[in-house]
Amino acid sequence: MIDYSHEVITMKMCKILMIVVVILGCASVSVGAENEDDSIFAKMWSKAMPKLEQALELFERGETLPESKIFGADKQSNNAKYEKLLNEVFDILLDSEFHASRGEYRSLEGRIDKSEQKIAELRKERIGAPEKTWIPFRQTRSKIDKEVDELKEDIARFRKEKEAIRSSMVTALSAMGVSVDGARLDILLASVSGDDVIALLLAADSIKKINLQIVELLRKGEGSIHMARKYTGIHMVLVDIYLHAHHDVLEKIASEYSPRLDGITNSAQILKKQAEQMLAGTPGGDGQRQVLETNVKANERTVQTASIYREYLRTQQNKLRISAEKLKNDLSVARNTYQTVKTGGDLISLINISMRTLEGVFGFALPDLSTVYDQEVLKEFERITGQIRKGS
Repeated sequence: MIDYSHEVITMKMCKILMIVVVILGCASVSVGAENEDDSIFAKMWSKAMPKLEQALELFERGETLPESKIFGADKQSNNAKYEKLLNEVFDILLDSEFHASRGEYRSLEGRIDKSEQKIAELRKERIGAPEKTWIPFRQTRSKIDKEVDELKEDIARFRKEKEAIRSSMVTALSAMGVSVDGARLDILLASVSGDDVIALLLAADSIKKINLQIVELLRKGEGSIHMARKYTGIHMVLVDIYLHAHHDVLEKIASEYSPRLDGITNSAQILKKQAEQMLAGTPGGDGQRQVLETNVKANERTVQTASIYREYLRTQQNKLRISAEKLKNDLSVARNTYQTVKTGGDLISLINISMRTLEGVFGFALPDLSTVYDQEVLKEFERITGQIRKGS
């Protein structure tokens, strides 16, 4: 009788070894990702901290300066320098893999649009192109067909890359605490305020990380009154940066995006009315009726989608205002604490309060707009975004 026990044991050992290899592989990937995150944060910390300290110095200096002065520094000139630093730090806070992915995503969108436009041009050119020609550089139908096929392959590849980036962005937002799926992310990315909201989310995540690092430093012993006061001041500046960012987005929505959206709506309503008037005077059998009917429907869709868009922006405005009010209160408390701080424990309590405000920010980003999930409406949504960005 053949004894298979040795072979069975060997097979089991191989299976165990394979499982161990897989686990170790996953662990190394996880550690690699953590190390990459740590490296990004370390880079951000080293860039942001000197500027935060400079901003704090300017804040302290501003407390003693006169309101205005013909020569030399005054509150106005000092405040201009302070706000410039706030903007610089805000840009540093956005430095993340997600921010880079968003840039690549937009680049791919541009390349897809460019390729699609080229295909449209080639198809128009193909109409008058010959089947064959003795002229070397002249386009033939077969050459155009080959170029169109290559462009289609490029578009398919770009869309695949876009989908991979989109999935990674959903994962990254979920890790921040933002409840999101692919469809809701599509709306955010398609909206004119999308990049502004994403910037607020990334900045909030970075501020949370800086706050946690400050808490860790205080708990490790860097808790003298001097250090506690310095870190309280830095925390105060971070809150001020975030409040300024809220005001900037609110200002953009109120003075840029909404007026441009109103202009698009008004233009669509005028064009719809004109088409309806021409339609009323066009005989039933006239071929122009179909064109005019299509124009009426297209402008109706623009008006309806613009109405959804307006509600989207209004929802974001309202939630941003609520968040800004909380931040204003946090800033008042932070300034008061900065003047009276005695121990690191005072700052830790302050940070815990402001962290709750930051957590609330992740809730306003993606309003439920199930009506936009329809692909045709989403395309119109994107088209209107393009018009708003162009300012027309």
